[in-house]
Amino acid sequence: GCDVPLVADIHFAPAVALRVADAFEKIRINPGNFADGIKSFENKVYNTREEYDMDIVEIEKLFAPLVLKCKEKNRAMRIGTNHGSLSARVMSFWGDSPKGMVESAIEFANICRKYDYHNFLFSMKASNPVVMVQAYRLLAAAQYQLGWQYPLHLGVTEAGEGEDGRMK
Repeated sequence: GCDVPLVADIHFAPAVALRVADAFEKIRINPGNFADGIKSFENKVYNTREEYDMDIVEIEKLFAPLVLKCKEKNRAMRIGTNHGSLSARVMSFWGDSPKGMVESAIEFANICRKYDYHNFLFSMKASNPVVMVQAYRLLAAAQYQLGWQYPLHLGVTEAGEGEDGRMK
């Protein structure tokens, strides 16, 4: 057998995430494309936060089965938001912003918490280090306000090669 913990990085496929949770110790999901990977939500203008929040019901229908499976199997999860792949829903309300990254992650965390699942951590990835740092600062502040203490996975996506990659 294999004693090395395995981590699956799942994009676009909630059904695949459910299947790999049987065998992998940690699942990384991207809120930007887990429920809205094919940009299936209508591009619409949200006039209020209440209108925006109404779509969470559909997200929960897709995400809750994975949360429950991870809880049952004692699997860890990384809620890994990428600046470059925010959902159409988030983009239409928050824009292409670090705030949108944080709001997206918090929505998924709230679903986890609703089902008393706490074995998760956050990551805020961006190829621009300034955006990444701002997103982590906003996330840390949001966690403080909410009384949360979930771990943060730090890293820069698309670091690149040469001097640019070393600087990031």
